[in-house]
Amino acid sequence: MNVATSEEMREIDRRTIKEFGVPSLILMENAALRVVETLAARHTLAGARVAVVCGKGNNGGDGLAIARHLAVRMGADVTVWLAARPGETLSADAAANLLMAEKIGLTIHRIDGAIPTDLASSLASSEIVIDALLGTGFRGTLEGVGASMAGSINAAGSVGAFVVAVDVPSGIEADTGNVNDSAVRASLTITFALPKIGLLVFPAAEFVGELIVGDIGTPRILLDGAAARVTDAGDIARWIPARVNGRDANKGKFGHVTVFAGSAGFIGAAALSAEAAARTGSGLVTLAVPEGVLTAAMSVANPVVMTTGLPQTARQTFSSQALDEALALAAKGTAAAIGPGLGGVQDEDLREFVREFTARCSVPLVVDADALNALSMEPDRGAAIIRSRMAATVLTPHPGEMGRLLGVSTAQVQEDRLGNVRAAAKTYGCVVLLKGARTLISDADGRLTINTTSNPGMATGGSGDVLTGVIATLLGQKLAAADAAAAGAYVHGLAGDLAAQHFGGAAGLIARDIIEYLPKAIGKCQ
Repeated sequence: MNVATSEEMREIDRRTIKEFGVPSLILMENAALRVVETLAARHTLAGARVAVVCGKGNNGGDGLAIARHLAVRMGADVTVWLAARPGETLSADAAANLLMAEKIGLTIHRIDGAIPTDLASSLASSEIVIDALLGTGFRGTLEGVGASMAGSINAAGSVGAFVVAVDVPSGIEADTGNVNDSAVRASLTITFALPKIGLLVFPAAEFVGELIVGDIGTPRILLDGAAARVTDAGDIARWIPARVNGRDANKGKFGHVTVFAGSAGFIGAAALSAEAAARTGSGLVTLAVPEGVLTAAMSVANPVVMTTGLPQTARQTFSSQALDEALALAAKGTAAAIGPGLGGVQDEDLREFVREFTARCSVPLVVDADALNALSMEPDRGAAIIRSRMAATVLTPHPGEMGRLLGVSTAQVQEDRLGNVRAAAKTYGCVVLLKGARTLISDADGRLTINTTSNPGMATGGSGDVLTGVIATLLGQKLAAADAAAAGAYVHGLAGDLAAQHFGGAAGLIARDIIEYLPKAIGKCQ
């Protein structure tokens, strides 16, 4: 499903009006009808006390149209609070809807500077409060009258009112997901035509409640050009076809992943990545570890995983002496992964191995964990090495690793996850997956994918190592790098969700639980 920025949505609306001849008032009317229909399916509206809080822009126009339909068609007891002084200019469509609302006798309270003392009590006594105060154009700080009105909406929600946001909750930035301190917390957000990027990422996602996308009659052809999308089960079915009886199949058809991972004390990460690759459906999986930890690897790895030892340093990490053997081993497969559990990157010999292997590996490659940290110690943080690669590459940093790749703090990464994942993908010329709640994937051209599966229980050691193995398998099965990363994040998150359902909650999940549910997650999508 595509998602849009506010600028893209404005252009879509403009083209709908200019090129397809759909009047803007019709789009507003359709938006109002979608909200009313949604409420009618959930609530008894006849006689229900409904407060509609409107701004003076088109979002407020939507609210005024909603108020009219609730009163006239549904018989609701509707009160409108309009954040505009008498005589203050409204947008043209909002003004038209205000006139219609006045003609049918709706009670409309205009906010003339100071907040009326009865606003909070009126909203608190309402069964439904509709937030149509601010729309997708909001940026920066919500203050003054807007902040007070949003606060009154939240106070009503805290005592039981059902809060419905029109298009976006007021105080949320539609393009970034940044949230003002006074932003409205909605029970339900009904957005129009396409989801807005900011609604799907944190911190805004906590304020959205349930998200519904309403069709307002925008021509479908205009919705296909958005620069971002959300992965869904249909994508997985297309990218990972079901294996059905009656078709020729053997292990050679489903790829061979080689995982270069592990060191003294960190063999678990290597085993998790390799087992995840197998559970995702790789026909063959080879786990390469430093030779000194081979016995340990063999004792913890799933028996289906082939294991081999390579030359090591005194710290039992990969040595540069292992390079030729590692490159030859990777070339026998269809994809490789490097990074989980490699050990500290203080060892120059290990860093040389990572540099040379990453640059020269001839198959699609997932670069994770300590391999990212090793590259980030290069003068250009490894950008030239990654850009020089001839095969597909996916980088999978968590926020701390992303900060090292971009030369910024972890806090700065989290302040603008959308901008930073795109910046990293452009800098490194490859697909970058930024882990975290609502994992983000960007290709080098800035095309963004948002993942909405997963749960807090997946914030556990080894979860990222599992994801590395999942993506490597999909690369090895010839998926394009961006698709492999998007599908990997979706399946990984869904497996975690299924595991949480099985255990009755997210607390206490471990990485192996995610691995166990990978086949079921894939099957659920096919």
